[in-house]
Amino acid sequence: MADETVKIIETTKEYELLKTDIVPNHPEEEHTWYNILAGMLDKFRIIPRLVMLAYCWAFYASVNWFMNLSNPTNSQAMFISTIVGAGAAFFGLYVGKPGANVPKGMK
Repeated sequence: MADETVKIIETTKEYELLKTDIVPNHPEEEHTWYNILAGMLDKFRIIPRLVMLAYCWAFYASVNWFMNLSNPTNSQAMFISTIVGAGAAFFGLYVGKPGANVPKGMK
């Protein structure tokens, strides 16, 4: 009979707290130069744009190098196809929206 019972432990509870109880409000820390810089970098997506510019430069330089080869080898062609294929991943990360959900009917 003891094998037919199941022990259940409750692990989730909800509480209502004020935000100031968890994260103290310090107005003197809100307008520092690094908070403003972080907000600007986040708002204008500076880092992803720089990554895309760096990829565009690498793509252009490597394709020009490959096209100027007189007799390219298989390993050189594989190197260029890897760089071109990485562009899809970079572009997908650049335009992707965090937390975008697929509708239920589309799964």
